[in-house]
Amino acid sequence: MFQNLLKKIHTILKELILFKEIDMQDNELNPDALEIINDVRIAEKSGERIPMYKMNHLEAREAYLAMRSALSPPAPDVLDIKDIEIPVSNYNIKARYYRGINNNKDSILPVTIFFHGGGWVIGDLDTHDVVCRQLANQGKFDVIAIDYRMGPEFRFPTAIDDAINSINWIKNNPSKLPIDTSKIAVCGDSAGGNIAAVCCINSKINEGPLISFQALIYPSTHMGVHYPSKDKYDGYILSKKLMNWFEEKYIDKNQLNDWRAAPILYEDLSDLPESLIVVAGCDPLKDEGISYGKALLKAGNSSETINFDGQIHGFLTMGARIKDTEKLIKLLSEKITQALS
Repeated sequence: MFQNLLKKIHTILKELILFKEIDMQDNELNPDALEIINDVRIAEKSGERIPMYKMNHLEAREAYLAMRSALSPPAPDVLDIKDIEIPVSNYNIKARYYRGINNNKDSILPVTIFFHGGGWVIGDLDTHDVVCRQLANQGKFDVIAIDYRMGPEFRFPTAIDDAINSINWIKNNPSKLPIDTSKIAVCGDSAGGNIAAVCCINSKINEGPLISFQALIYPSTHMGVHYPSKDKYDGYILSKKLMNWFEEKYIDKNQLNDWRAAPILYEDLSDLPESLIVVAGCDPLKDEGISYGKALLKAGNSSETINFDGQIHGFLTMGARIKDTEKLIKLLSEKITQALS
């Protein structure tokens, strides 16, 4: 009886400590981000929302698109938009070309190649369509978004291979798009940031197309490895359970030390393009993004890391609810324009 009482006391204390820790982390959140986190908690508690890691990958893709649609502002008009196909390894992947409304239709412009986030399992051209339109409208460059293949249907390194082949195809420009292929930037969020970083290393190793700039938004740079931020901000949109769910569907455990999964592990990070790394202050991936920025600087590269205090993973596509998203789009547009000018 006494042991049962001790167990109950231990459980109560554990819960109190847990709630205290949650409250402490909540105090760090930007008010806009906190509103979204609380909405998610209420929806999950009521059963209205099922955590993604409890879904199959097809259900998760639908849920991700619905969530992004709800959190994104209306899609702004652009001057031109085209859905195109890129041949890769006996397969055609989809891509989408954007020219911003403030650019001239006859101009030959630099190009930013965009890779969407979603843990290499979810996400597509539509989940990040608004972001690509915003970047094209605010920048002096065109945008081409890549719908690379994902797990579990196409496991690692298919997404990486698709991205590399896409860059090569864009460089050769068989579709005669009005782009300057001597001025290429890559950009991506989360898993897309991982892909963008890997593409830069690959271009260096294999003398691929010259990439002038990389914009990595809360990138995954050290998959499968523990960092303190993964504990501290666990569950703020991204959780350990969800990250494990992604990894299981994307990659075999014996491949986690491959630099194409964890670019921070590559043996020589020198001579890489100038980079901007954006991290969110309350993101489980914050620490590895900062670590990658330090590694790039240590290797002699030009790299800037900017932290959006109080923000959460995924805020790039939450512009309808988070005011900092507009600041992030402006920052990316200006930095890429400057680098490609």
